[in-house]
Amino acid sequence: MTKTEFEATVEFDDGSTADLEMAADKSWDSFLNYFGDAQHVYCVTYSQSPAFIYKMFQNQDLAVDSLEVIVGDNQHDDYRRSLKNTNNAKKIAAQLESLRQDGDLFIHTVDSARVLLHTKLYIVENQDGSRTLICGSANLSKQAWQGSKQTNVNIAWRTDGDTPVDEWFERLYTFHKDYATPFMEDLTEEIEDAETAEEEAKIYDIWLGGDEFSDDPVAELNARLDEAVDDDQVNTYNVVTDAEEAEKAVFAAEDTDTDPTEISPDKRVRLSPQGLEDAISNLDDTLSANNIRINDGEIVATPAGIARYKETFTGYPDLNVDRDEKNVGLRVDDSVLELTASLPDDPQEVADALDLIEQYIETVGEFGETRTPKETRAHFYEGIIYFCWAPFANYCAHHYAEYESAELDKDLPFLFLHGDNDSGKGMFLRFGARLISNGYVQEVTTGDDFVKNNIERARASDTVFPYIVDDVAKSKIDRDIIKSYWEGKWDGSIQMPTFIFSSNDSTKPKSELRTRMKTLDFNVNFSELKKDEREAAAQIAGQADNCNLFPWFAHLFLQRDISLPDQADRLADARDVFAELYAYADKEVPEYVPLEKPAEQEHDPGRRKWISALSDGLCELDFKDDGRVIADFSANLDQQQCWQFQKATPAHIRASIYGPAVQFESANRFKNWINEPNIIEDARRDTETAADNTGVLSRVTRLVRG
Repeated sequence: MTKTEFEATVEFDDGSTADLEMAADKSWDSFLNYFGDAQHVYCVTYSQSPAFIYKMFQNQDLAVDSLEVIVGDNQHDDYRRSLKNTNNAKKIAAQLESLRQDGDLFIHTVDSARVLLHTKLYIVENQDGSRTLICGSANLSKQAWQGSKQTNVNIAWRTDGDTPVDEWFERLYTFHKDYATPFMEDLTEEIEDAETAEEEAKIYDIWLGGDEFSDDPVAELNARLDEAVDDDQVNTYNVVTDAEEAEKAVFAAEDTDTDPTEISPDKRVRLSPQGLEDAISNLDDTLSANNIRINDGEIVATPAGIARYKETFTGYPDLNVDRDEKNVGLRVDDSVLELTASLPDDPQEVADALDLIEQYIETVGEFGETRTPKETRAHFYEGIIYFCWAPFANYCAHHYAEYESAELDKDLPFLFLHGDNDSGKGMFLRFGARLISNGYVQEVTTGDDFVKNNIERARASDTVFPYIVDDVAKSKIDRDIIKSYWEGKWDGSIQMPTFIFSSNDSTKPKSELRTRMKTLDFNVNFSELKKDEREAAAQIAGQADNCNLFPWFAHLFLQRDISLPDQADRLADARDVFAELYAYADKEVPEYVPLEKPAEQEHDPGRRKWISALSDGLCELDFKDDGRVIADFSANLDQQQCWQFQKATPAHIRASIYGPAVQFESANRFKNWINEPNIIEDARRDTETAADNTGVLSRVTRLVRG
């Protein structure tokens, strides 16, 4: 029973009266006495899970016609997660949804991680029209009472429903409701559109977390830390329109005299650690090093601490693409650099940015020596297109996943740059990183620092800044985890970066990995540059820090309708955006810029290698009746040398090595790839002539011997 410590009758100025009680309640049953005649209840309370509220209805602990609850300590997704982790989650979700649609139960959750409604307030409308109005410390949770020996002091007003205190409680309730959003409203909208029971069941699966929550606790922690930072806790600067402020934010981040991760009231980020305990335990040292702490059952941090902590996962900053707002944001401590901008009024600004890219590309041939300047420049430019596309790989995954035929590991290729020492690969990677980060990222990961664990950390990083690795051994790429990087982990809940590799290994990755990569060849040598040439090249590369090409690219890319690409050109959308930029700038397109098709197809070094071999008679072509063709190098090369020709073929050609011979499964694919009918025909004729001569010689030999 409720033990009443104090009671009185209060008369208000309008002549109405209400009974006031103050009591110390020590049990769930005593607290329920307030609700004995209740018909409708409105309350603000803490609640660990919607399953507990449902159980109160099911067990009739609270025998009311309707209940509206404002949950003060959970955001929508936090509360949904707690339901997901409950036994029979789908069944409970369906029953909660049914109660909601019948108007019997309405739940609201706080709309921001910064909001914590500690109030415990109840408006109880009784069967006879009277009211019980409660304000105190008790939560509407039987589990909370049973979990510990609680004592809660509550003040209750008993009114006829039309007194000044009724009005005051209603205003208080409305005030709290303004900080909350309806729970399950999104589910209701989708359920209404379901036409079959199977569709409805799938909607529940997705809503409960099939496409929303990661099964990796570390990835989940990283995503929730990101979500916990409110817009008003960071300073947002557009790198084009607020260039000076953006530059100052970068300089401030490099200032070692101050610690931006220090927690202060105006920069405090708070969120619940529920469901994240294992991740927090495993990452305790890293979290603590960035002033991310557990205080009084809450994770407490700062925007800067979160940004620096997340950077430890890949070594690259926290870059995010907001699919709803259509913008790209780079977190730098407690600032966000907005890397999206509308095209300028003056097209010459775009022309100048494209000029810079061309100046850099044309160092190939001007400073670096190459026998194939046009082809190599095209490969360099293709790499620039990829760099601009790279932050949108995760964005594209969301669009591609809508298609049943999508194969994300093939549709979202990594980039592999192949070239000898001094071919400019390292400088190119740094140029690309600077270009898409407004100069914030100056260095890239080295191959020695790249290990298998880095791939898993990238999957959990919740950032879209590409993971760039310079001079990596091919053996580190030939791994199954790369073969299934996207489809093995991506579920839409966590942002994952794509990878950009460079290597000077003599051979390229094996064929099943080449279908998951764009391979570009840097057939150039910069080893003998003069001092003034080195300085000129460095000056050109340095201008990437202030080039606005990527923000304009990002703006145009985010306006496009993204659909599943043809396997022949997986960067078609990015290529089209570059065509838009050239058109807007009214600028002549250099002949090496690959706007029509991928550079590795238009200028395929492997194709060139095979054409030379066929023209020089290095191999004989044997066309089989079953559609195969065999290129026999046995007269001129050994098996090891023959491997180089097999590796030079695109994966879709399906070439296999057999001793000193390469077998193609489809003669037609081989001929279409070479695309030189005369060379193919000459090679075939030479092979047949050689065979005829061999046949004549053998017959003469038999006659002589006979």
